[in-house]
Amino acid sequence: LIHFYKRKKAREMKIVILLGLAIFATIALADQRKKAKVTDGIKECRPARRRRNQNWGTSELTEARLYQSDGKTELSMTEVDGEKVFKLRIGSTMKIKAKFRVVRYPEGFGALPKYLGLKLTEDFSKADFGTQQIYESTYGKPLIGRQECSAVLLGPRGKDADGCKWLTKESEGKCPMNEKPEQEIEMEFPFIVPNFPNAFTNTSFRLIPTEAPVKRGGCERIGQPGGTETTIDKDMICFKYPTAIIRS
Repeated sequence: LIHFYKRKKAREMKIVILLGLAIFATIALADQRKKAKVTDGIKECRPARRRRNQNWGTSELTEARLYQSDGKTELSMTEVDGEKVFKLRIGSTMKIKAKFRVVRYPEGFGALPKYLGLKLTEDFSKADFGTQQIYESTYGKPLIGRQECSAVLLGPRGKDADGCKWLTKESEGKCPMNEKPEQEIEMEFPFIVPNFPNAFTNTSFRLIPTEAPVKRGGCERIGQPGGTETTIDKDMICFKYPTAIIRS
């Protein structure tokens, strides 16, 4: 009788645990029902798990736009070497604007983001041989493949990985973000096109929730020992777009 009772309690406990995990998995989904307004060509970094939903990260993306340097003229895709991309001229500036609502993760009871770490993660598919040589000699690694941090956020510009630095006037003073839950944040980052002629990349614009403003080690040390501590290990906002860098 005692053994029967123990087996029954064990089965009941197993069922409770499985139900709890199922509920947590459902709650933890980062999908959003409301569609974000984005420049044509911007895509989710990861597909939504539910049909008709979108997945832009653990927070809710409202809008994502790519503009020329004036911050008003929206970019459009064009064909370069048979690929549909955003064509960027070396030395020019592209404005990346994102507007989003800060959400707890898991939603409802999880951690609320405090500060913003900015990463531009680039996946290079091809580039001139000379461009590849210059990159490898400068940064000590091959260009082709995934680069966790764009060259525009390395070295002296590592400080630009502090996402709170790029809040627009409408959002000034909203960092730390956990002081007012569910608030909407708007930011605009000026991307200066590096001297990588004929380089093709799929770029991911990533906002990572951090416990403090990004300082030590910049982009490369976000979430790493000795760098800026992250609040959660997931991107709160992530969207991607294809580009081709040209001389003129």
